[in-house]
Amino acid sequence: MAAEPHIGCVEVQGLKVFAHHGVAEQEARVGNVFEVDVKVFFDALEAMRTDRIDLTVSYSDIVDIVNLEMSRTSMLVEHAVYRIYENIRKRFPFVTGGRIAVYKPQPPLSAELKKAGFSFSW
Repeated sequence: MAAEPHIGCVEVQGLKVFAHHGVAEQEARVGNVFEVDVKVFFDALEAMRTDRIDLTVSYSDIVDIVNLEMSRTSMLVEHAVYRIYENIRKRFPFVTGGRIAVYKPQPPLSAELKKAGFSFSW
C-alpha cells in the first residue's frame, strides 16, 4: 500500500509586478501594476524531514518565474497565468496542484472596487 502524501504548501502573496498586459492599446503601451498570488502543493514530508532544498519549492524561484512571465506582454492576464503555470510545472514536476491569481489593483473601469483579476486552480 502506498504511503499517504504529506501535503505542504508554498505561497507567494501580493507580489507587485509592473507589466504591459491589457486589451486596450493604452494599457499595453503604458503598463500597469499587477498583484500576483501563487500557491503550490506538493508532498513535503521529505523536505521537512531532511532539510533538503531540492525537495521543496523555492519561493525565490516562484518570484523569478512570475517576474519572467509577467514581463512578456499579453492582451489577457489569463495567458500570463498560463505561462506561469507551465513554467512552474516544468521547474517543479513534483507539484501536485496549486492556484495562481493575477489582479489589477486599478483596472480602467468606472467603478469603485478593490481589484479585479483572474485566478486558475489545478
